[in-house]
Amino acid sequence: MSADNATAVAAIRLGLSALRENALGDTADHEDQAAVLQALYDDRNQDGSVLGMISDLLTEIGGRIADQGAEDIMEIVDEAAGYVQDSAGQRLERARTALTALEAS
Repeated sequence: MSADNATAVAAIRLGLSALRENALGDTADHEDQAAVLQALYDDRNQDGSVLGMISDLLTEIGGRIADQGAEDIMEIVDEAAGYVQDSAGQRLERARTALTALEAS
């Protein structure tokens, strides 16, 4: 792994650690957990959510791979981007909505 990649992974790890603390800390409640789920995936602002950014990165990597002549590999990477947004993202959105409903009751 290059030094730049290691630095990026360390920064992501730090950010995820902060989200973990917000969701799982001693005083965390459903509101805090819903806020973290929204940070991970926000249906209203997909580009600003963690999974949205990961999906965008995968799509861009897939595009570059296709430009280099490996369309079959690009399709696999693009499919992964779709799963991040659609499968994982939509499930997190449903969980966040359910947590928000618990707060209201």
